[in-house]
Amino acid sequence: MNDKRVILKKFFDEIQSEKLINGTVLIAKDGEILYKGAFGRADFYSKRKLKINSIFNLASVSKPITALGIMLLVQANKLSLDDPIEKWLPDIPYKEITVRQLLNHTSGLPDYLELFACYWNNSKIAVNQDLFELLVKYKPERLFEPNERMEYSNTGYVMLALIIEEVSGLSFAEYMKVNIFLPVGMQNTEVFCQRLTEQAMDNYAYGYVFDVYTGKHVLPDEFPETDFVVYLDGIVGDGAIHSTVEDLYLLDRALRNGTLINETLLKEAYSPVFPRLESPFKYGFGWILENEKKKGRAVWHSGGWPGYATYFKRYIDNDLVIIFLRNKEQDFDFEQSIIQSIENMLFDEPYEIPKAPKFQKAKILHHEILNRYVGEYRLEEHTELIVKVTMKDQRLFIELPGSMKLEMYASSDNEFFLRSLSVTINFVNDGVNYYLTINDGSDSQTAKRI
Repeated sequence: MNDKRVILKKFFDEIQSEKLINGTVLIAKDGEILYKGAFGRADFYSKRKLKINSIFNLASVSKPITALGIMLLVQANKLSLDDPIEKWLPDIPYKEITVRQLLNHTSGLPDYLELFACYWNNSKIAVNQDLFELLVKYKPERLFEPNERMEYSNTGYVMLALIIEEVSGLSFAEYMKVNIFLPVGMQNTEVFCQRLTEQAMDNYAYGYVFDVYTGKHVLPDEFPETDFVVYLDGIVGDGAIHSTVEDLYLLDRALRNGTLINETLLKEAYSPVFPRLESPFKYGFGWILENEKKKGRAVWHSGGWPGYATYFKRYIDNDLVIIFLRNKEQDFDFEQSIIQSIENMLFDEPYEIPKAPKFQKAKILHHEILNRYVGEYRLEEHTELIVKVTMKDQRLFIELPGSMKLEMYASSDNEFFLRSLSVTINFVNDGVNYYLTINDGSDSQTAKRI
């Protein structure tokens, strides 16, 4: 393991010298920490530096922890995995969904971002009960019948947080603190809604996004595409748990040692959806699942929220842990390459020092140019799939099938990019029709305006 320590130190020394990352990392094997470090700033304005105990918004890495909250109730016989959720949430307009289906994303519940975008007063900060009331009032259609397929659902994990409150009689924050954080020794972990409570937190790592117009990193509250973080600040369960790399490592130890959840339940949590539905990835109870011949079984989750990217991977058969928390927006491919390099080092495979990410600035186009591209486009290879291009407040948006609405930024009069993603959208007019081509670097799809 000494060789691994040397290799990891050299890798991160080089990354640090180039100032390639802004975050904290912890890597451990067989109960021993091989490497931990903190790079960059926790607060760009005061220039306060990150420390190993800096506290980050975990974003969707909250999901496996929320799932543990449910599993503790199951373990205490206060809840069954196959309870219909209307047992605990009687007014929910979607019947015959089980707790299990919320955990493994087979519920078919519609995602809540679009619901808030359509019906919410953005001057108010929403909490979980507000989402529940929007579902009851507007009854957006299910995406599919329960257990018909798997589709990642933030809404499902907000419902799990409401069920925890209903069953336990405690707030989600208090329940998680009393039943998980304190027993495990996670002293720097809590469910935290900074804007809702207007509270300060010691060692807090503020998250920053890249402003494509000024070329600077700013708080997401200050950038139009990401200012939804303000009015969605009170939504918990799918995210909003804040923690440190060291506390997450304590959680890993508690799960491995069986001091939190019994072996039978953990085995179920680490098993893929049954029946084995077609899905983009295998998912258990809050964990994405892998099983490779050389690396063995692994459970992991990543998270993304404006300004934050998080990663928590636990190799079950090798007792290996990688935890990476970032609070400065980077290129997605760059972050993936860092994680891949770490994994390759640990399994004696070739690795590279990732290249510094490039941030692209945007041009400001006249609204008449933007308006040329508004409309619905039918993907040529999938005649039933429609891409929508809309304009609001002189900002152009694209909505892909099954995806949330994303803002497009101009690199020229007819070419646009998606911020922090390696995706470009090109518009062409052949004299009769408008076409758009979406290119993600490895594949491209063309759609014709209807």
